[in-house]
Amino acid sequence: MNFKKISAAVIIFLLSLPALQAQLYKVYEYQPAEAGELEFVIWNSYIPSSDVSYNYFGRQVERKGLFAHSLELEYGLSNKWGIAAYLDFEDPKDGSFRYVRTKAIMAHYAFFEKGSRPLDIAIYLEYIIHNKDYKDYEELEVRLILEKDIGAFRIDFNPIFEKKTSGSKSEEGLEFNYALGIYYSNNEEGIFFSKNLVIQPGIEFYGKMGEISDFKPSREQRHYIFPTLDFFIGKRFHWHTGVGFGLTDASDKITFKSILSIVLKF
Repeated sequence: MNFKKISAAVIIFLLSLPALQAQLYKVYEYQPAEAGELEFVIWNSYIPSSDVSYNYFGRQVERKGLFAHSLELEYGLSNKWGIAAYLDFEDPKDGSFRYVRTKAIMAHYAFFEKGSRPLDIAIYLEYIIHNKDYKDYEELEVRLILEKDIGAFRIDFNPIFEKKTSGSKSEEGLEFNYALGIYYSNNEEGIFFSKNLVIQPGIEFYGKMGEISDFKPSREQRHYIFPTLDFFIGKRFHWHTGVGFGLTDASDKITFKSILSIVLKF
C-alpha cells in the first residue's frame, strides 16, 4: 500500500468537501500532544438536515446547509502538558462566510502516567472570545477527561462545564454538557492494520443539557449519536470522521464531521 498515494487521496478528499459547520464535535482523549510536537488541525462540519434556526450576526437563519470550519494549533510542552489555540468560522446557507470566535488560553494536562491508575484522568481548559457582532459574551469551558481501556475497547468520557463570564449572559449559571466515545482500538490495530494505515471504528454521544440548577426540558436539550471512523496514516496524519444523528427536536437531524490532524516534530 503506497503511503504517499493514501495521504494525497485523503487530503484531496477533505479539501473538496463544501465548507463544513455546525458544532465541531469531538471527544477529547487522555493524552495531549507529545513533547516537542506541533499539531495542525483542520476541523470541518456540515448540517444537511435540520429544522432548527439560530441567530447569526443579528439575523435568524436556518441551520440546514450550515458549514463550519476551525483551525487549531496544539503544542506539546511535555508528554503530559499541551497548549492550543483555535480560530472558528461559520458559513450558513442564508448568510456569508465569517469569523465567529477565538478559543485561546487553552491547556490540556494529563495527570499521572497512562495506565498507572485504574482511571486515566486529564483536564482541558479553554477560554472563548466571540466576535462581538456574533455574540456579546465570553465564556470559560472546563472539561474533565476520564479514560479507561477495557479489553479491545477504549472509553473516553468528558463531563463539560461552561460559564459565561461577561456580557449579557454573565448572570446565567453553570451549564453541563457531555461527550462520550467508545472506540475499538484492539491494541491500536483496530479493524485494519498495516505498516502505514490503521482503521479504528467508534461510536460517540454528545449532549447539551442547560444550567445545572435548572436543566432544560428533555425536548429542548440537544443530544446526538455519531458512528465514527479513525484513519491513522503513517505517524503524521490522523483523520477522524463521522455522521451524527439528532435524538431530540432541538437537535440538528444530520451532521457530518471531519477532523484532519497533521503532526510536525521539533
